[in-house]
Amino acid sequence: MQVAVISNLHGNLLALASALSKIERLREKGEEINKIYVLGVFGLMPYPKEVYQFISSAENIFPVRGKYDHLIAKWRELEEDEKERLREDHPDFVIRMIEWNWEMLGKDGRSWLRNDVPAFIIEKFGEKNEILFVYGEPFNPTGEDVKPKMPTSYYESLLAPLRKYEMLVVAGPIPFIAETRYGKVVCPGSAGFQPIKDSKPSFAIIDTDNMYVAFDDFEYSKKDVEDRIKEYDLPSELIDLLHHGYM
Repeated sequence: MQVAVISNLHGNLLALASALSKIERLREKGEEINKIYVLGVFGLMPYPKEVYQFISSAENIFPVRGKYDHLIAKWRELEEDEKERLREDHPDFVIRMIEWNWEMLGKDGRSWLRNDVPAFIIEKFGEKNEILFVYGEPFNPTGEDVKPKMPTSYYESLLAPLRKYEMLVVAGPIPFIAETRYGKVVCPGSAGFQPIKDSKPSFAIIDTDNMYVAFDDFEYSKKDVEDRIKEYDLPSELIDLLHHGYM
């Protein structure tokens, strides 16, 4: 059995559709991909309602709450001093997108995000292969991101308290595999937009029998996403992020 993992979707319906199309083509070639995990559903791209409607009705897609999802879900319940701290820590356009996502999702979408999108998923495949799917660091899943290109000791510090899991799968800007004496840390890369300029949207395929990991990339129309941003008069910074990233 195989599973696919998409991370940092950022509410990008076109990226989701393209990734799923690529996964379907892999199935047609004989890959046995039965489940799809999405680590981080909403964020800075302009299709939150459509993404909610699609994922919530799909039987084989399993979302995990990301850092933006967490803020969107609780935005109107935050005290003013908490909101002020967030405004100090984030650019104005990010705060605007959190508010806009909250409004666009509506009551049903917000309820789904709060109640049906967990902070982590634990799956056991076969007798021994157990995987933890989480957005960020295991003990701060919607707070601290797991960093790429770090010493092995860093990844071992994440896995050491979790020795029952053979693999930790997290979100992040670029795809990577970190091998440690406790197991693997895997990141599928970013799907919704690419923080690193000239990188490609990607996802991971995990063989749950032997824990082999492969990465694949895909394309979507950034021009169509840009047009949607303009249609809703969303912050112009999003267009720059879409085409150039921030790293």
